[in-house]
Amino acid sequence: MAAYIDRDRYTRDLTGETFDFRDYKTDEPVLARGFELPPGSPSWDRQRLWDAVDKAEIATKHLARTGEVRLRSGAQLAKHYVFALPKDEQITDAQRIEMARQHIQEQFTDNGLACQWAIHMQAGNPHLHVLVTTRRLGREGFDKHKATDLNPDFARKNGKRFVSAQDRISEKWEAFQNRYFEERELDLRVDPRGVVFQLHEGKARHIEASWKTAENEARLEDARQTALVEPETVLEKLTARQCLFTERELNAVLKKAGLEDMAEREAAKQRVLSCPECVKLYDGQGQETGLYTSRLVRAEEQAILELTDRKMREAGGQASEHARRQALSRKTLDPEQREAFDVMTAANRLCVIQGRAGAGKSYTMGAARDAFEVDGWRVVGLAPTNTVSRDMHTDGFQEAATVHAELLRQEKARTNPRSRVKAWDRKTVVFVDEAAMLDNRTMHRLLEQANMSGAKVVMIGDDAQLASIQRGGMYTEIRQKTDHALISLVRRQKQDWMRQASMDLADGKIKEAMAAYREHDCIKASKEPIEALLQDWKRDVGRNPDVNRFIYAGINTEVNRINDACSKIMRDMGKVRGGITYDCEKGEKKFQQTIGIGDRFQFNATAKSIDKNLINGNFGTVQEQSQEQIEVRLDSGATVSFNPQEYKGFALGYAGTVYKGQGKTQTDVYALHGVTWNSRTTYVGATRHKGDFTLYVDFEKVKSFEQLTRSMSRSQERASTLGYLDERQADQVKERRMDRDGPALMSSGRSRAEEPSLDALKPEVDPERLSAAREVRERQERLSNPEKAREHIQAEARELREKITARDKHKASMDRMQPGSLDHRAAVKKLGRLEGKEQEADMALRKSCKELVATLGKQVVKAEVAKVFGFEKAGNVMQRCGLEKAVKHHIKGMDYSR
Repeated sequence: MAAYIDRDRYTRDLTGETFDFRDYKTDEPVLARGFELPPGSPSWDRQRLWDAVDKAEIATKHLARTGEVRLRSGAQLAKHYVFALPKDEQITDAQRIEMARQHIQEQFTDNGLACQWAIHMQAGNPHLHVLVTTRRLGREGFDKHKATDLNPDFARKNGKRFVSAQDRISEKWEAFQNRYFEERELDLRVDPRGVVFQLHEGKARHIEASWKTAENEARLEDARQTALVEPETVLEKLTARQCLFTERELNAVLKKAGLEDMAEREAAKQRVLSCPECVKLYDGQGQETGLYTSRLVRAEEQAILELTDRKMREAGGQASEHARRQALSRKTLDPEQREAFDVMTAANRLCVIQGRAGAGKSYTMGAARDAFEVDGWRVVGLAPTNTVSRDMHTDGFQEAATVHAELLRQEKARTNPRSRVKAWDRKTVVFVDEAAMLDNRTMHRLLEQANMSGAKVVMIGDDAQLASIQRGGMYTEIRQKTDHALISLVRRQKQDWMRQASMDLADGKIKEAMAAYREHDCIKASKEPIEALLQDWKRDVGRNPDVNRFIYAGINTEVNRINDACSKIMRDMGKVRGGITYDCEKGEKKFQQTIGIGDRFQFNATAKSIDKNLINGNFGTVQEQSQEQIEVRLDSGATVSFNPQEYKGFALGYAGTVYKGQGKTQTDVYALHGVTWNSRTTYVGATRHKGDFTLYVDFEKVKSFEQLTRSMSRSQERASTLGYLDERQADQVKERRMDRDGPALMSSGRSRAEEPSLDALKPEVDPERLSAAREVRERQERLSNPEKAREHIQAEARELREKITARDKHKASMDRMQPGSLDHRAAVKKLGRLEGKEQEADMALRKSCKELVATLGKQVVKAEVAKVFGFEKAGNVMQRCGLEKAVKHHIKGMDYSR
């Protein structure tokens, strides 16, 4: 193998055999080859290394007894790995070599293993071969024992041992590449999903006329021909999960479809961009944006808006005053929640409540549900996932289901008069929780059904959290058009700084939120973050085993590894008994896990035909088990039993992906940072906890706090196309501008410079008078429009908070300066300027509060300020405005103000 990967000649000293691959596959050149030894090892060459490997595996007892040289039974000389290298044009050969050396060092030589490597530049498939020793190499040579701690985990089933999970080599290689691209600001990421699904070839890759290789080639050729002649199919792939795409994304899809030739790919790209179904998008000024979509996407979004408009024109939908009073008597709502309650129970047939994570939107939704039930309405609770729909049932919804399941039932009831399903009517109100997770197709079906039946729809969601996997983005558009309210004051976390961090995450201020967690030692960086996480988890389980705790990871391979480790910890602690290895499935992924009695358990697939409680997203604890039966007590209290040979959609339930956590609340959360974290996953993952939250980071991958927050702030917006113009609309904008500004005056015999300027004919406008007029107009709008008034107060409050934060940060930096130094004197002057700006912002906020109290009322003004500062500081603002009086309390002859 050493001679093969180097395409060289090698003689094996042990047997005298010679292997020569110098003339093998001359069409597959070797870009680079290398030989890496761990630190502190002997200065051996390649020949000396592999001879020593042979000697380490000689059966010494047999040699001493017979004089015959032979290897031990089951001897393994080395491990051979093949890594696919990026073939994108942005990556140079020098970078491929750099990636190979760095990864070999991190993965192998830093762990004491010697390696021989070579990069083969096969057409369309550049790859790295690495031959790794199985024993560590030190100053005195190879260790007596093999490096089994670096081997994959083994399990036992039916008396046989097998590899229960991969040794994460491919996962580490993927993470390394993504980190390499990010550090060099390359707009590349490893895509674990291919556009073309292929069979795993294995050894068949090297067998001539293999049916697997032929099948994969046929599939690639079919995809290639599709890309060449069916641009509509390519458009469909591009817009399956997003509304917009760029030429770069189109290039990537065509390349994955098998179009390696640049000229061929460029021709296919132009064919897609010029096809009638492709729509080029422009901004509001009619300028090109570099974005594209399809006619189907535009038509779908426009249809959703039309259904929204139609629903908004319907009359009725309000709860009676008697029902509202009765519902409010059962719950205590703050001004924000009361406003949301008023919107939900008002005379409308469609409304939206924007609720931040942990702000108590479910509690408020319960009050509105009670009001409609008092009035005799049929109340239906829907959610995109089984987990959230079950929570709605637990919270009091008599009818609760997933959106997909209920729409399917309603559509069948509409087409089948004999159906026993009760159809929606005008006395039905449908609450849709986590509505921002609905994809556009489902949103269209929901609104269409509501329009046909006359049912009222109340959407509750947060478009800053995780969106739908499929094409979406219309929740935001609907919210902006309909009656809506915002619940922003976080209540889930108990500590003030945690609540503020959650509000910062909701506002997209990832750096400020993570700075707060870092200040409270909730971010832990280490070389092995998973091991650090598991150590803390084990310690906490030992101290308080009854706490509801959960671990979030970015990808399923990490989830499986953590689940396996947690199960082993619980078994070692005596909290889990026994253990049987089962075949498990999650979607298309198949794996094995050893599960014992007492293990946490999660369901990843729905199979109500077996048991009504076999629902994706359910969690529980294993009570009894065998090869043919598993009994689980769910967290809801129900018990479910099934045959693991028939139903395999389950796994250990200590950890899960962030997507699994949306809509959930846990006491303590442990989060493993990775390349999949962005602004949305950060917001969801870091707001699930009521108690403690700890983030674990690999300091070899993330070099600084700035790099961490930058990666966690990455935006993955899936906005709709409605904010852009198509070509016809852009032309109309340009024509209107031409009509307004007039055509360019050009006549024969005179240059453009000689023509009279239209701008010169316009009367001069005083900028100060124009600004003053604008301020008067905006003030009048605020005084007459409560929505504008609330937005203005919030904006002024945020401006003041930013000024306070800037001043505090500057004062903190001054503490590290030497008093009297030049830097300190300059900082004192800057502090004065910052305090002056803070005072200006404070005066502006107080002026707005006094001015708009007649429009909104004292409580609403205070609530708007509290959305930014909290109720205690909002009270201080109201007192300084003279809108509230300080209350004095007398305790044992002492008085103080609150």
